[in-house]
Amino acid sequence: MTAFIRPEFTLETLQTYTGYHLQIFASGRAKISLQMVPINKKSEFYALCPKKDRAAYQRQKDRSKITLVDHFATVDQLLSDYLDAKVYRLHEKGNNNATADNAHLLASLEQAAVWLVMNEVVHRWQLTTRLVQVLLEGKGSRSGQASIFNEYAPTQEHDWQDTAFEFEDYRRDLGDYPVRISGTLAPVASSSARWPLLNHEMIQPIQTKTTVASASDEASDYHLDDPYDDPIFYTVAPDRTQDESRSEHTERGSWPTKKDGQSKLYSSQDLRAQLLS
Repeated sequence: MTAFIRPEFTLETLQTYTGYHLQIFASGRAKISLQMVPINKKSEFYALCPKKDRAAYQRQKDRSKITLVDHFATVDQLLSDYLDAKVYRLHEKGNNNATADNAHLLASLEQAAVWLVMNEVVHRWQLTTRLVQVLLEGKGSRSGQASIFNEYAPTQEHDWQDTAFEFEDYRRDLGDYPVRISGTLAPVASSSARWPLLNHEMIQPIQTKTTVASASDEASDYHLDDPYDDPIFYTVAPDRTQDESRSEHTERGSWPTKKDGQSKLYSSQDLRAQLLS
């Protein structure tokens, strides 16, 4: 079914992006933000792991395997190479029904890594065992928490080819990322260890640093995710219009009024006295 083949992950569209952010949350989800030009525009997708991830993946494969032969062959090869890997399916931000059959995220605790497969393009992200464990367990809060991992891969450093990102490619040491679970900070394992690629030899490590030049990317490390933007919630965001209006006036403490051509501030007691006079 072509409705589930998202054009954002086809090679033709990927080549129009300047790169993407990969964020990982302690709630057990990941977020992929494909960066457009101008810089403030992006396509955002969440990656969630179903309880029966292989069965859910098989359903996607059954409906799209004829069109996405190479994509599913790539994912199947990774699952064969890393038997403990979990399969995360991606869907558009704000619409959990807009699933992408041509993009998947895989996480392996044994390899301490995740793979982002976009059509046939494979990006391998080296993590610590602790970060992958927190992702797989998903015990963290689903709202109001910063990501526990957030790195940016600019196009010029991978050119939408099979790539492996290692510890030395990140702009921050992985030990600097806080892992917040149920309101407490858990330590992140040291990133001094190196892990082999093992069977997936077609992926070659990049030779240059993955850096972030813009201030907006740096600020996104501490961006609090809006719970009402998270499709894991099946609720409607409350209308806070009246509350916000009321709180704005309350913070000002008083209302400006006009008297004899001059602006004068009155307290609530003064206004009540005027109304009763």
